[in-house]
Amino acid sequence: MSPADVSMEEGHLALAMGEMAEAAIHYQKATTLDSGHADAWQCLGMALVKLEKLDEAIVALGKLVQLKPRDQLAYTSLSLALGRAGKISEAEEMAAKAKVAAWGGDPGKIGNPA
Repeated sequence: MSPADVSMEEGHLALAMGEMAEAAIHYQKATTLDSGHADAWQCLGMALVKLEKLDEAIVALGKLVQLKPRDQLAYTSLSLALGRAGKISEAEEMAAKAKVAAWGGDPGKIGNPA
């Protein structure tokens, strides 16, 4: 198991114990250890949404979209964070990209790249 995966497991354990802030710390560590670890960016972004650190969540989930540019969940997660931050038009664009990804299309062909 890689060091990033160990941090992910620690984050999952903290999450299971209801310790969202601690989980976010472990997920952040995993992204530092392996900046290409898409699951770490997903978990970090959603933990930050739950902690209402929306600007940080948007950055993390934007990185996820860069790593997985055809992934429906990546766009859906970013859409959620943007919507909660009051960035409605951007959230709607990411939701549309999520639909395109779900249909097997190329989300990069609509709107501005994430």
